[in-house]
Amino acid sequence: MTKGSLAVIIPAYKSEFLDKTLESLDRQTDKDFTVYIGDDASPYPIWDTVSRWSGKLRIIYRRFEDNLGGTSLTAQWDRCLEMTADEEFFCMFSDDDIMEENCVAAFRKTLKWHPHHDVYHFDISIIRSDGSLDRECSAFPDEIAADEFFARLYMKEIDARMPEFIFRTDNFRKCGGFVEFKKAFRSDNATVMTCAAERGIRTAGGEKARILWRESGINVSCIKTARHLMELSKANIAFFCWTHRHFRSLGKRYPLPVRIETISILYLFDELKPYFDRRTLFREILQYRPGIKDMKYKLHVLGKFVFKYMIRK
Repeated sequence: MTKGSLAVIIPAYKSEFLDKTLESLDRQTDKDFTVYIGDDASPYPIWDTVSRWSGKLRIIYRRFEDNLGGTSLTAQWDRCLEMTADEEFFCMFSDDDIMEENCVAAFRKTLKWHPHHDVYHFDISIIRSDGSLDRECSAFPDEIAADEFFARLYMKEIDARMPEFIFRTDNFRKCGGFVEFKKAFRSDNATVMTCAAERGIRTAGGEKARILWRESGINVSCIKTARHLMELSKANIAFFCWTHRHFRSLGKRYPLPVRIETISILYLFDELKPYFDRRTLFREILQYRPGIKDMKYKLHVLGKFVFKYMIRK
């Protein structure tokens, strides 16, 4: 394992913005990294795009014969990670986002002065399909503990996705890899919390060192069918159940205020109301069971639900 070596992993399915993504990697001021592209049996011309950059970037490409992302996105991430050559660090990038040109250089500079973290991070901005800026998300502190990351994220003080995080590979494996939920919804947050539990998150900042996350309208979180929204709602409930187990296992106090957690659990149910009757939604919310010790909290959540969905018109 070469010290400081970096794998940029792209689990590819869509080709629409892949050329822009690879162009952003080619523009890095530090190009000492390998790009691994795992084609998830895509019906789109992934290789046609990749081949145009194979002479400019160090690319390892593999087309998988079966589509995994449609059933388990984290399983697709896992097999793409297995393509790597034992790099010390990796980031799970995407096929439509942009890496500003100083990101890799900023990471290496940060690593030089702060070498002991297991999770590194770039600040992010949200861009539209056409690449124009939608909003610039709040900068992270230089260093943030995992529990503070969770609390501030769900209190809407910071934003987080997956592509802006760099993980130390051996620690990632020691922590059990990606935390799986349906559609990988909240898997990014849970994985960061697990991997950063001991040493926190260090931000690699600087000019032109942001990740530009594309809100294209075809992201998993943007799909608005009834079935998909119900799956996301269940994954959301499962995530918050997981967070209670996670913090108990660490012997830590739960960091999120009850009111904020209630809002975070219920917000997806607002979008489900046109598709499902109230009794069905009530049965789904009953799945939220952190444990006997949290019964008072559970009653609080149910009370909020009854007031908002069963009584109010």
